[in-house]
Amino acid sequence: MRIRNTLFLAALSLFLIAGSGLAGTVEVPGDGEPALYVVKVHADWCGACTALIPVLEEVRTSLADKPVLFLELDVTDAKRTAQSRLLAAALGIEGPFKANNKTGLVLLIDPAKKAIVETLTRKNPADEMTGKIKGHIAANGESGE
Repeated sequence: MRIRNTLFLAALSLFLIAGSGLAGTVEVPGDGEPALYVVKVHADWCGACTALIPVLEEVRTSLADKPVLFLELDVTDAKRTAQSRLLAAALGIEGPFKANNKTGLVLLIDPAKKAIVETLTRKNPADEMTGKIKGHIAANGESGE
């Protein structure tokens, strides 16, 4: 019995030691101030929204080192719309969201002015979107190159 208890305690100790190693810290570089919000208004049932998925993924990858915050405001159903409205309100962009709540849009929003600077759609290819986003970042005094 004593051996069983000792083995149990040893196993428990190893589990607790290993478990504590699961959590960790991650270095987060940068100052966290976005120069531009890229906001996709999405719904699961929207064909244009589906077409935008790979395009925006390419854009996001090419701008990974730029101060751009990519957001998706989902209006698929009432619950998701409510959450999206809260997120928009928290960021101070509820007005532009409510005024431009058609699905399949990509809104480029100046975070300082809380205003839309341009609206893109699936008709804009990834390289064009990337160029427009870089242009707006440069206009805000950030490094767009």
